[in-house]
Amino acid sequence: MASLITRRTPATLLHSIRPSPRISISLSLPTRSLTTTAIQRLSAKPQSTTTPRLSPTTPLTTITPPKRWNSSSPSDKPPVFKQWGFEDITTTLPSTKPSSPPSTPQKSLILIDVREPAELTSTGIIPSAVSVPLASQPDALFLTPDEFETRFGFPKPGVAEGEAGTDIVFYCKAGVRARAAAQLAVQAGYEVDRVGVYDGSWLDWAARGGRVERWEGDDF
Repeated sequence: MASLITRRTPATLLHSIRPSPRISISLSLPTRSLTTTAIQRLSAKPQSTTTPRLSPTTPLTTITPPKRWNSSSPSDKPPVFKQWGFEDITTTLPSTKPSSPPSTPQKSLILIDVREPAELTSTGIIPSAVSVPLASQPDALFLTPDEFETRFGFPKPGVAEGEAGTDIVFYCKAGVRARAAAQLAVQAGYEVDRVGVYDGSWLDWAARGGRVERWEGDDF
């Protein structure tokens, strides 16, 4: 019986539990192949991406820049006002000699002084001119006839009876405010053909010895 029992040493035990060739091949495969395969499967799935698109019916806001005056466009040119000189105004002033005026006198010219009351008090005013200060009363020409007369105490120039079609001439100290007032008059509805500017204004009038009246008016 003793001869039938095989004595197993550690070496024989290790040899007896050696893995089979198939198991060895399976174990020898690199583990990264499993990871690579999983990544490939994930990457093979289509990924949905949503790209926002603008509907053709979506209204778009168009910003129009402010229109500027362009000297190359004739339609955009500012109005050209008639230029009045010293002699032109002098010939239209009422005579100092007494006469018998017609029942409904027709003015040949409406003079508007656009200087401030303090200036008029200091220098006087051209005879027959009315005071409509531009700086302190910039909306004067835009008032209705009733509103104008309520504020200033006299009829609105150019709209009263007997003044239809009469030329209106603005003047100031040196002509700058007079030109601005003429532009406002056109914007207020006065016909550009009857609006004029005394470009030399008061400085030219005084230098040429023009007639002067003392101004006694209200400080608006």
